Amino acid sequence: MPARARGRPGRAAMAGLAALLMLAAPAWAPAAPRAYEVDADASSLRVLVLRRGALSLLAHDHVLVAKGIAGRIVFNPDDPAQSAGQISIPVAFLEADDPKERAREGLSGQLNESNRASVRENMLGAEQLDAAAYPRVTAAVEGVAGKLPELRLQVRVHIREREQVLTVPVTLTESSEMLTVQGEVTLLQSDFGIAPYVALFGAIAVQDGVRVKFELIARLARP
Repeated sequence: MPARARGRPGRAAMAGLAALLMLAAPAWAPAAPRAYEVDADASSLRVLVLRRGALSLLAHDHVLVAKGIAGRIVFNPDDPAQSAGQISIPVAFLEADDPKERAREGLSGQLNESNRASVRENMLGAEQLDAAAYPRVTAAVEGVAGKLPELRLQVRVHIREREQVLTVPVTLTESSEMLTVQGEVTLLQSDFGIAPYVALFGAIAVQDGVRVKFELIARLARP
């Protein structure tokens, strides 16, 4: 029987080395993207419409609250840039100037039921959101940058017949079965073909820019 060549490990030694390497290797694999459904009851989205004009003290700032938000988020924790999401808001479900929401936003004064109904009718009318012709506002994430939990989203917003891509900074946190996305962005009504409300030749008006503040709560989608 020929002698084993010097300096060349035997099969048993090689097998033992392979076993040690396997034991030493980290038991890690990339996490699969997880799908979440937006919880409409737990989520919130508020739109602040602020006054301007020489007689602005005679008017009010306003807050609209979105109800019935629907949406889906696919989140990749190992590579957030590979995440995506979209939401849809039924325009007819917007509520105007709820007293609790006004207090929450620190808005002065209260509106009675008649005033609130008038504000809502005007904002949903043909000159503003035109809910009859355009029943939904949608937003879709087209890009994600940054490092968790602070991210920057490129979001395509569709209101009426127009679209704009906005950069939206958000804070995103994930638990085992829940995703929370919080953020705020300012958009211009005129970018979406909406003429800001004006009365008395501009003495009472609202600002073109409106602030959108949101907290989306999404639950892990069930197969």
